[in-house]
Amino acid sequence: MRVIAGKYKGRTLFSPKGDAVRPTTDRIKENVFNLLQGRIAGAAFLDLFGGTGAMSIEALSRGAVRAVVADASRDSVALIKKNFQKVGVGREAQILEVPYDIALKRLTGEGFDLIYLDPPYRADYYEDILVRIAEAGVLKEDGIVVFEHATAREFPDVVGYQTADRRKYGSVTLELLKRV
Repeated sequence: MRVIAGKYKGRTLFSPKGDAVRPTTDRIKENVFNLLQGRIAGAAFLDLFGGTGAMSIEALSRGAVRAVVADASRDSVALIKKNFQKVGVGREAQILEVPYDIALKRLTGEGFDLIYLDPPYRADYYEDILVRIAEAGVLKEDGIVVFEHATAREFPDVVGYQTADRRKYGSVTLELLKRV
């Protein structure tokens, strides 16, 4: 894993041991940020299933001014901290060692321009995540939610969101959602 562009470009990141965490591949990461081009500079970025912290690091590297990354796993949080230290991420980032629902309660009312979601592909709470984001009021009015999921999995229609773009990359699909 590496940082693809921006001020941390080319720096390698620590990878997880085992298969408990499925990091977003460099190819998918590059495509995500190509789709978000023009929205990252000056943005507040939220990643609710942080894993390695790579998506938040990439956002900060490309000009986001703030990143909050949450993960319920102690091992993942330790890895995120190691990666933040390795590239020199400082006070512009915050790490929360809590599940997504608790993170959203803590962040209620804070405005994020971009929210990245990459929950476990077998999770049965995709709709719940989006409903809780809306209830917490954490997505700015013109904000975007990027939801990474298995292509084989049917993505639910959720009241309050509209698919702005959908990109399939083999076994991975990215849904770009806007509030309606």
